[in-house]
Amino acid sequence: MNVDVKQVFVPVTDAPPAPMQPLGACEVPVHAHAKLDRLGIWLSAVCAVHCAIVPVAQIFFPVLMMMKWMQRSRTMDIVTIGVAAVFGLGGCILSLRHHRNLLPLCLVMAGLLLNVVARIGWNYFGPYLTPSLLVAGALVMVYGLSRDRRLCRCSCRAH
Repeated sequence: MNVDVKQVFVPVTDAPPAPMQPLGACEVPVHAHAKLDRLGIWLSAVCAVHCAIVPVAQIFFPVLMMMKWMQRSRTMDIVTIGVAAVFGLGGCILSLRHHRNLLPLCLVMAGLLLNVVARIGWNYFGPYLTPSLLVAGALVMVYGLSRDRRLCRCSCRAH
């Protein structure tokens, strides 16, 4: 090195501009299992609210039992929990390879089992235990699906 040589700093002007995204963001679309989990959570929550409100409404408004829509309420409840089960199980199975944790899938299946037991044994459980089992089953499903969503979250907005 020679002391007589001067080095001059020249800034590079051809550098590309910095991206206008937060650090860690990616351009990947939202995964299918995230959408299925969210839909399953909402449907299970609607089923839980429905199963909690209908017995109370039947007590305070007995004339509702004579209406046609109340008789179809059980069918609507079965359809809602069935659709929630399909979307919830689908989301849990698809996200299983992402986080490798069986607990959310087991919780969703336990919630479905509670609902099936309550539906099959409603004659044996009585008017108080059956709605309690139905609400508990739907809430266990909601908890399992929300836990699945928490396990899938990362720094990327697609999860």
